[in-house]
Amino acid sequence: MHLSGVSRQAYQTGLACHRREGKVVMSTLTQAIRNHNQSLAKTLQAHARGVGGGESQTERDAFVAFLKGDLLPHARGEERHLYATVDKLVREHEKPTATMMVDHEFINDYVTKIELITHRLKSAGDSEQARLLRELRELSLRLDAIFELHLAKEERVYLSLIEKHPHETRQRQVLEAIHESYEEEKKMPTDHPLDVRTVVPRERHTLIFDTFMVLKPNEAFVLINDHDPRSLYYQFEAKHTGQFSWNYLERGPEVWRVRIGRRSAH
Repeated sequence: MHLSGVSRQAYQTGLACHRREGKVVMSTLTQAIRNHNQSLAKTLQAHARGVGGGESQTERDAFVAFLKGDLLPHARGEERHLYATVDKLVREHEKPTATMMVDHEFINDYVTKIELITHRLKSAGDSEQARLLRELRELSLRLDAIFELHLAKEERVYLSLIEKHPHETRQRQVLEAIHESYEEEKKMPTDHPLDVRTVVPRERHTLIFDTFMVLKPNEAFVLINDHDPRSLYYQFEAKHTGQFSWNYLERGPEVWRVRIGRRSAH
């Protein structure tokens, strides 16, 4: 992969050697890739948020240079050297559709946040309304981009395989099952995920309580956090005694998932 500037430094940091029990050991490949990915994402986000904000032509040229000189070579390098290994590992250890499920996690998360901001806009003042509208636009654009990519992957990879291989009878069975599931899901409340791991810590509790307040009776959301939110439980107990449910779905060590629901009124 061609790397420059911060990206090269991040990649080299990930591949740094260290000594363990007298032996030189390379740090993990995955950490190197994560460092590089984070560097690329941070640079891309900075450029993207500056577009249309009165940036100079020099800054626009720098954006294009980053895209062609770092982002695209990163993608090509992964295709040439990483994906062959991943293909084999997925066949042996994982579901081929796992990446599509990650897409669904992000889609659910954006839907939850868009719903929350839409609710907050109903009572927002002028200054807060302007900020919320900007957030709503950014979230909507992100969701649009993810969904466009998700559909492209589904249609170019999965649907083309289905058209060629399963018998027509099996295809009809799958189609009928999808239709039945779709109608059932429309009638059922959805436990939207709320991933706060990337949210600034001082803003997390406000976001969580705002999300709870828009729930209807018997609805719930799944809180995803990077630590045990036990202190949050006590805040719920103090503010909403008897009004909420709290069920752990996953207890660390890296990720905690808690289903938080609104109880029906008795």
